[in-house]
Amino acid sequence: MNIASASAVGAEPPPLPEVVEARRERRLATGFALAGLAVFLIAAVLDPYDDAGRPRSRGTHRQLGLPACTLDALTGAGCPSCGMTTTFSLLMHGDPLAAWRTNWAGCVVAGIAFLGTIWFVAVAAGRPPGRFTADEVVKVMAVTGMGVAVARWLTTLGYAALFAGAASG
Repeated sequence: MNIASASAVGAEPPPLPEVVEARRERRLATGFALAGLAVFLIAAVLDPYDDAGRPRSRGTHRQLGLPACTLDALTGAGCPSCGMTTTFSLLMHGDPLAAWRTNWAGCVVAGIAFLGTIWFVAVAAGRPPGRFTADEVVKVMAVTGMGVAVARWLTTLGYAALFAGAASG
């Protein structure tokens, strides 16, 4: 039996490239949607308040068994992501003002993550992704989030240097 007659007998032809790509996008979107949902679920479970009930300014990630910020321990100035876990957790506990005061960039990153997660859930559920691929959406989210975090960090360092110079001069 030759190949032509085998395909005529009932063997299915390979899927079209568009079908393969659509399946890949749905699998990627499902994975990223689950990751996004997990981030928000973890943030909801963590306790962003100290023993007196006041919002923490950072350190909520320690509840996950993670170490303290090395940059903060070495220099006294936190890293670009210091306070992000606390901010996400405060948002999930319905305390947006405290979240903004803790790390305004974390609020922006949480908003980006929320919108991205909604998009991923929609694509995973079968909605066409439109003109963007899951890879592109993740890249835009990551670069935007890092840019906002670094901008906030540089601003914080600049204010600290300005006020340190004003206090000593």
